[in-house]
Amino acid sequence: MFIDKMALAEFFQKEIGLYPITLKDLREKKITKKNVCLCNESESLAMNMRKLLKTGALHYSGWILVDVPRTKKEARAFQRLGIIPTHVFQIIMSNDSVKKEITETISNYYFCNNDIHNNINNVEMQKYKKNLRGLREAYANYLIEIEIGIRSIEELGKDCIALTKIKKHSGAPSLFRIVLIGSRGSGCRTLAKYLMKRFDLVHVDFNYILKQVRLQETPIGEVLRSFEHRWEEKPKPEIRIKIIDNYINKPEFANKGWVLTSYPITVEDFELLDMIDTPPNKVIFVEVSAEIRKERLLNRRYNVITGSRHNITSNDNNNKNCVCGLSIYPNDYINVVTEEISQYDDNVKEMLKYAGESAFIIDGSADERSVRESVEGCLMQSKIYSESRKPKQTAVIDPYDVEYDPEDEPDISIFDRIMPSEFKYTFI
Repeated sequence: MFIDKMALAEFFQKEIGLYPITLKDLREKKITKKNVCLCNESESLAMNMRKLLKTGALHYSGWILVDVPRTKKEARAFQRLGIIPTHVFQIIMSNDSVKKEITETISNYYFCNNDIHNNINNVEMQKYKKNLRGLREAYANYLIEIEIGIRSIEELGKDCIALTKIKKHSGAPSLFRIVLIGSRGSGCRTLAKYLMKRFDLVHVDFNYILKQVRLQETPIGEVLRSFEHRWEEKPKPEIRIKIIDNYINKPEFANKGWVLTSYPITVEDFELLDMIDTPPNKVIFVEVSAEIRKERLLNRRYNVITGSRHNITSNDNNNKNCVCGLSIYPNDYINVVTEEISQYDDNVKEMLKYAGESAFIIDGSADERSVRESVEGCLMQSKIYSESRKPKQTAVIDPYDVEYDPEDEPDISIFDRIMPSEFKYTFI
């Protein structure tokens, strides 16, 4: 007995409206075996899938992948682009003569079936098992095993649909501590506001907190006010991390996650952030070209009377009617924007290198819905914590190196240097 993969996919389409996508659909017509390197096909399939998702045609229907991904390498290529299945099933078939394993992903489902016949040779069997192990590893956090037994396609499909209603823990942290890294104009703040509502997080914007602390009558507030008239100088990294640490250690953060924007600014900030008691467990870089970031910022306006925000390039009639009342944001003048973008681009390479494999990178220039889906896909994945991001160990102090011990008897000779010498009388 063998499973008709396409028939099972079509059953899902009939019952819950999911759209089947085959390997043939994801291969470009111009690609042939002669002009495509096998090592690049994984990325090509993933990119074509992302292009298909960006059209918006599958936003409301969902999708089923049939025969792809076929290997762990292809699965990882899909994951890097934020294409994550919501459900993954391993369907196990067994009979008297053959025990056949078929890996399928239903998702936002995926079906991959490697048929094993009785006359299959050992090389093909080993390759199949290797690919199967790789797919199980890639989708370990989503995997649900189900045995087909003597059920029909319809019965199997109904049982799988019932299992999709059970949420499986993906291995992602249950309390998110997210850092969105991107310069102004990358959309990090807009994205953070969405995540705040979507996952009930607290939005921690460093620039906003900085303004609030500057107004407070505290030692840090006094230090920050001293920098107001010194434009060439900025608060030191030790002061910046102190502000962040004090803010996220408030009692209201104990049972809530947070999403941080506008920080870290440099790799030194990043290192200090990893050394606090509650470091971030999700780091996402939002990549947008300098041209797009500059265009977004320079075209922003606000209404001085109502406070509403506008974009002068949009075709909104409201913009045309109140164009005379629109003003430029103080930080959106071209010289300020150009300098900020240049500083960020100078620092981001070092931060990416420091974050290593623990960071996610998404395309922030895509449409809003695609960017949101990419970020949610990143949050559902578990990442290896990079060796370079491990906090530095505190130096161990040798007791013999301590020059002063509070238990020691005071040395009164130190007063000889600060007290005048006593007058001495000479007797004859």
